[in-house]
Parts: sequence; structure tokens; C-alpha cells
Amino acid sequence: MKTDDLIRALAADTAPERPLAPLMVLALVPALLVGMAGLWLVMGFRSDLWAAAFDPVAQMRWVLTGALALVSMRLGLVLARPEGRGVVRFWPLLLVALAALAVLLWAYVTTPPEARSMATYGKTQWACLVGIPLLSVLPVAAVMWALRRGATTAPALAGAVAGLIGSGGGAAVYAMHCIEDSPLFYVTWYGLAIVGVTVVASVIGARVLRW
Repeated sequence: MKTDDLIRALAADTAPERPLAPLMVLALVPALLVGMAGLWLVMGFRSDLWAAAFDPVAQMRWVLTGALALVSMRLGLVLARPEGRGVVRFWPLLLVALAALAVLLWAYVTTPPEARSMATYGKTQWACLVGIPLLSVLPVAAVMWALRRGATTAPALAGAVAGLIGSGGGAAVYAMHCIEDSPLFYVTWYGLAIVGVTVVASVIGARVLRW
């Protein structure tokens, strides 16, 4: 190898890699937009979406799912580093979970006993349990693609976090269609769908994020 070629090779090896955060955003946003377009074409948005966006109770769906996705994204960026497993802190996720639990308890207390069952089960729980995972497929795949550009030493855990990011985003998109406004419904069923996606993503991440 010539000296000039060796110098160029060494320079390439020491060149800084592209920051992972912008890469993850650039992958995630189009995935969510594709899901949004698919939801609109197949199921449609709720007719009173604008009003629901300004209703504090209904609005909490987007607040909680958005917070989950953003907090999990931060965790994913930490776990993407080789030392991430030792320094990552999960207490922000606990805060999101406690906020969801507080909203759930508030709804239980303020909903008349005879209306609690209907408020919890609603009429669309199965659409929710199917729709959110489907809308999470592309976002989870996009996040895992970005995480593969890192060097995680906890692939299953990173996969689970990818599941939280993607399903949080997918749930926020699904909320544009969902007409069930009670926290008894959306904390329960959105939560179950998110847990399911997270478990599957953890299993997949253990394989595809290993290096």
C-alpha cells in the first residue's frame, strides 16, 4: 500500500460517524407519516379530530404516547453506545407510567360506577389491539435500523426500547382515528398493545441488534 493510500485509510477510520439522533429522527418521521397516511386511507380520521385535540381528557392520549416515544428515544440513544447498558437510567419511563396510572385512577373515580364497564371496554378494543401493532411495524423497524448504526451491548433491551418508541408513535397515530375518549379505555388498551409490541421487539432486537 502506498503511503498516500495508507494516510487516506487512516483518516477514513478516524472520521466521526454521523450522529445517531438525527439519523433516528430521519428514519422515524417518514415511518410515522406513512402510517398516518395508511390510517387515513383505510380507517379514516375521527370526524371531530380538531375538537378532540383541544379536549384535555382526550388530549392526554397524545401527551402520554408522545412522552413515551420521546423518553424511550433518549434511552435508545444511550443504549446504542457500548457503555450504554451501564449508564442508562429508566426512571423517566417510570414517570410516564405513573402519569398514565394517575390519569387512569382519576377516570375511575370520576366515572359513575354504572358507566365504568362501558368506558373501559368501549366498542373498539379489538381494533385498537390490532391497529396499534400494525401502525408500529414501520416505526419499530426504522428505529432498529438506526440502532444498528450504533454498538449496543444490550440488544434485547435496545430492542424493547425500540418497541416502546415505535408503539408510542404508532399509538399516537392510531389516536387520530380512535373515538374512545375515556382514559379507562385508552390507558388500558393502548397500554396492552404497547406492551405486546415491546415484547416482540425485544425478541427481534436480541437477534438483529447483536454485533
